[in-house]
Amino acid sequence: MSVWGCLPVLAVGFLGTLLVCPVTVPDLMAAQTPPQQPSPGESALLAAVSVLTALAVVWSAGRRRPGRGPALFLLTVLLLLMCAAVTLWVRGRVGTDGWTLGATLESLAAGVTALLLRAALRRGERGRPLAGEVWLAMVPFREDDRRARHYCVVVARRRGYAEVLQITSQNKEGRRDHVWMPNAGWDPTSGKEHWVETGVPRRVPYEDFLKARPQGPCPGTTWRVLRVRRRGLPARRRTPAVGRR
Repeated sequence: MSVWGCLPVLAVGFLGTLLVCPVTVPDLMAAQTPPQQPSPGESALLAAVSVLTALAVVWSAGRRRPGRGPALFLLTVLLLLMCAAVTLWVRGRVGTDGWTLGATLESLAAGVTALLLRAALRRGERGRPLAGEVWLAMVPFREDDRRARHYCVVVARRRGYAEVLQITSQNKEGRRDHVWMPNAGWDPTSGKEHWVETGVPRRVPYEDFLKARPQGPCPGTTWRVLRVRRRGLPARRRTPAVGRR
């Protein structure tokens, strides 16, 4: 294998080494003569490296949007648990006699696990409207069965449809049923400021979203206001039945 051909393998192994260093480094120190153990400070540093690496992997796997923090935390924990499980599995298969071979295989297995999870997360988000994102869709009118092409903020995913709040470029300043929404790069065509409604969300079937990717994330300040006002809506009115033509 050429030097360039080895680089991907080395990169995967290095990624895995960072993810499982709280496991492999103490083993390496214990194999020295005389055996050693990491200090509390060193153990904390190894754990921090592992956690930050896992966080970087899952953060790079998903689209940027507000309210993503809890999911990032859970996915980081999941990745660390998966890496620990695959490391222990490899160790059980290889044994403890060949430490160098075992550590290499453990790092490669952890790196491959991280890349597979990242690929699965990216594939799972492809073409899926997610809460906190701005999309272009055929949004239904409130008064009748007509629909029109509008930007909207996705506030929830349901089976078969998403709940959205319509965005307008018409000036709604001073109205309590709309919130100002800065154009943070999601509407490069007009460059205008916008307002987003805060009432009962509208239902948009997934096939009525007009692009494969979102325009961008909803600005954080606007998203926080929408979430606060959404909590004040009666639960039974959050998903009105909007007919389809």
